[in-house]
Amino acid sequence: MTGSRNSLTGTHVTGHAPCWGDPDFAVADNRWKNGKDLVAICEPVLYVCGGCPDRAACIRQVLPAKNGFDGVCGGRIWLNGVIVHALPDTDPSELPLPVFRKSCGTAAGSRAHRRAVEQQCPGCEPFYRPGPNPLDDEDESDAQQLELPDVA
Repeated sequence: MTGSRNSLTGTHVTGHAPCWGDPDFAVADNRWKNGKDLVAICEPVLYVCGGCPDRAACIRQVLPAKNGFDGVCGGRIWLNGVIVHALPDTDPSELPLPVFRKSCGTAAGSRAHRRAVEQQCPGCEPFYRPGPNPLDDEDESDAQQLELPDVA
């Protein structure tokens, strides 16, 4: 979470937030090579968000989904703007309000809310299915290494 607080008047987290300016919350790209490395850096500091009353404000300030954020924001670990890990007490109401689309009330509308990392609207809630975790793709790519046959 970098930048001037003055430019975000009304949406900034409180000045006494313990996460402000900590490099383990907004992790520089040169400190990690894959999502597992990022989680290993962020998970030890994630507890700081536990019970924080400013988690929703933090998400509104950082806009992690829109900005492709990597690090800890609002009680969640984000990788390219996608939630890959969260504290058990996180609440979907901490995420931005849903944008109402023509597809709302359908499975496609629910997927659109999920891709935008926003709350589900009432019409889309029955169709909500959690999306894939990008960290799962890393496991599959490791397991799918091909071996060339021995040519004799």
